[in-house]
Amino acid sequence: MNTFSIEKYHITDNIDVSFLPMLVRRKLSKLDKIVFSTLNKIYENDVDKIVFSSENGEFDRLKEMIEQYQSENMVSPIKFSSSVHNYSVSAFSQLNKITNSYTAISAGKESLASALMTAIIQPDKKTCVCYADNIGIGLIISTQGSGYEFIQTHGALDSLDDFIRFLKGFKNSWSMGYGVIKRV
Repeated sequence: MNTFSIEKYHITDNIDVSFLPMLVRRKLSKLDKIVFSTLNKIYENDVDKIVFSSENGEFDRLKEMIEQYQSENMVSPIKFSSSVHNYSVSAFSQLNKITNSYTAISAGKESLASALMTAIIQPDKKTCVCYADNIGIGLIISTQGSGYEFIQTHGALDSLDDFIRFLKGFKNSWSMGYGVIKRV
């Protein structure tokens, strides 16, 4: 059993990237904008690590690249470099001069659960978790705190909507499939 605290969270339902220069903004995909907006609201300078997670990643950019290759027999280097799964978190780190490490996770339907598990098992760490697909969810998780516990079990994976209800206090637990997060 691991105890931890969720120091704060943010659910990005209104994308705001007005803090970025116009030249940067116009090159961002929808997913990039969700990631930048979420991290801008949640990231703190005393974070030890960032964990980024997305189930689908840059699927739209990948589709554009395939279409471009089929029609022109070449791919734009700019589209290629920005189609990488961790592009948005890397660009956020560069723009904000963040030198801490980050982890990028893509685990299908278990992407959010895997990101949370990665943050929870970090010894003596304060971790910023950013999950982004159609919405963005950002959390600051500290393994030095309490208020929540992770219990290893086997069960079904609860939905993203269930996780949001859990964060907002409408549910007392959320099943990650291989464990349960509970309020204590």
